[in-house]
Amino acid sequence: MNNKIKFFGSIAVAALTVFQSCADKLDVTNPNSLNDEQVKELLTSTDEAKVEATLAAIGSGLESFICLAHSTLSGGFSNNYANEFSMNLFRDLGCEDMVVGYNGMSVTDGWAAYYVHRFDPAEYTQTASNFGWWFSSSYIISQANKSATYLTDEVASSPTALPSVKMYAAQAKTLRAYGYLQLMERFRKAYKYGGAEQQGMPIYTEYRYNTPKAPSSAKDTWEWIIKELETAGQYFAAGTHSDTDGYVVVDPADQSTYWRIDRTLSDYFLARACLDYGDYEKAISACQRILAKYPNFIPEANYGVDNADIDNIASPTNTDWTAGKKEVKNDDNAFLSMKSNPEAMFGWTNDSNLYTYSFLNSIQASNSTGSIFQISQDLYDKIDDNDYRKARFTDHAVSEFPWFTSNGHAPATLPKYSNLKYGATIHQNATERSFNTVGSDMVLFRTSEVWLMLAEAQYMAGKEADAKATLNTLLAARTKAGKAPLTCATYKGNLSTFDLIKLQWRIEMWGEYGLNYYCHKRWNEPSTRTGSNHWNTTSWTVDQMEWKIPLKELQTNSNWER
Repeated sequence: MNNKIKFFGSIAVAALTVFQSCADKLDVTNPNSLNDEQVKELLTSTDEAKVEATLAAIGSGLESFICLAHSTLSGGFSNNYANEFSMNLFRDLGCEDMVVGYNGMSVTDGWAAYYVHRFDPAEYTQTASNFGWWFSSSYIISQANKSATYLTDEVASSPTALPSVKMYAAQAKTLRAYGYLQLMERFRKAYKYGGAEQQGMPIYTEYRYNTPKAPSSAKDTWEWIIKELETAGQYFAAGTHSDTDGYVVVDPADQSTYWRIDRTLSDYFLARACLDYGDYEKAISACQRILAKYPNFIPEANYGVDNADIDNIASPTNTDWTAGKKEVKNDDNAFLSMKSNPEAMFGWTNDSNLYTYSFLNSIQASNSTGSIFQISQDLYDKIDDNDYRKARFTDHAVSEFPWFTSNGHAPATLPKYSNLKYGATIHQNATERSFNTVGSDMVLFRTSEVWLMLAEAQYMAGKEADAKATLNTLLAARTKAGKAPLTCATYKGNLSTFDLIKLQWRIEMWGEYGLNYYCHKRWNEPSTRTGSNHWNTTSWTVDQMEWKIPLKELQTNSNWER
């Protein structure tokens, strides 16, 4: 980690332009020569103008690193794969529930290459498939440390610290802890299944050249992450938004609330860390705090595209493909539009760098030879018929689906089991179909995952009745209109509570942020492909789910065990 987290210099230098422009407020002779101690003194000043000017220089913009887009992620190339959203989609593609729909594409290129596991996670010399994952987490840690170097616990807990200081300190802690959470999830075994005996991570908390540190134990690393997030929550609660205990609930009328790092995120990451580590009571409490602020579910009408409409969308017998067909607006799909998603805890509006619309939308106008991601037939068959999520995948093939390409009409086959969860025929803020696709909103974290984490934590804590009640709430929200609410007792398959929890993870979070992969790793279960529509049977073993520490890191820090 020394390779990317040990950075040099003073943040005062990095923020030179801002300090210069605020020199009159800071009341310093030469803002170019501020040292670390002077910056800390400014942060603890009782002069609010000085504090705010300093915070603007060192603390703003951290939210942009929650999902990184950077060429290093794909081995130095600025392409569609050079972002963390794609990297996590690769993990879903490598598991058993997602299939790359074969539509004349090469079986060794593009998305298909990740479906067939071209890249070995154990190959620690790989630039993209191994070091890219290390880099993304290390990079956001270093960005967090730009602020955290100055927004220390001493500064944030000072009797004179303004609420804004506490808020920015909490944001820096949250982002830094998230980076370390990612590293532990990616590069270590599940804590209960061998991870406890491994090294953890070397903890760097300052943005400067650092002497390479020895990794802490896995136990100490997890407990450090949890403590960081708990402290961040305390700072948020006492910070700028103390009137709402540090939570800034997403408001469709205020886009700035979509991408704000607040206590929602610190609690969300806390729940994830505690679930991984096995501190189930803390996970339960964190989930319950979030759900008290976000009690609503995505309505059925906004949960993707209904399979019942697919023939009306296509109308293959109609030569004028724009006439009389059902259109689906990006703006009405909760997975493409923040305004339509009451579960959205964090995301960005109109993000053209992460490509949700063009990557996952099977029915977009320009997709005649592009990405068609299917649900596996095996998982599809496990979904209850009264669960409307089943109808978010096609139940038949449409042989002449009228995609629109630059050469005009281009009918092609939309395969059975094609994903409609991310479907839209009209892109964001538009009124008709167009070949020119644009970025959709990027919904990164939503509360259905929190419901599932809560149910799993309750079950693992020996509170099975509570886990069932939590699952019943989610199942009722996913029941078709007019049908009796689904419950643990009535859901198809007559499954045990834990097996039903695992199934609901797979159904609800299908295609989202690599969660299927991380769940398999946490449960110590291999991902085995079954189902008639899988055209490749390569599977993940549990050992393969542990990314190896990259060679570049091993070469710069001799404290790693090999």
